[in-house]
Amino acid sequence: MSKLKLIIGSLLLLVNTLFGLIISSYLPLNWIAVDFVLLINIFLLYKLSTSKMNNGFKVSLSFILPFLGIISTALAVLSPDKWKDNYYLIGFVCILFIEVLLYLIPIQLKFISSNI
Repeated sequence: MSKLKLIIGSLLLLVNTLFGLIISSYLPLNWIAVDFVLLINIFLLYKLSTSKMNNGFKVSLSFILPFLGIISTALAVLSPDKWKDNYYLIGFVCILFIEVLLYLIPIQLKFISSNI
């Protein structure tokens, strides 16, 4: 199952990069941001499927992480082609931070509970 996630994620990344290179109206900031979001989500979902955390955390995170990934991808696609005062960019960076935090909390809980 984890190999399937890697293959599907890699195909999505490849298709997005090709669209970014072929379509002139697809702004470079947008497709690079979407590639970044896809890379982070592919990595998190792969690590989630291969981790040894409790099944309850795995099930809930396997629904939450893709949902937040879709939202951050939409924000990355809709963001204007400027760095300054780009609230879409701020939004998807905050969502990526929340995703990483949601992944790290169960790992830390398991580490703390195993040391007690």
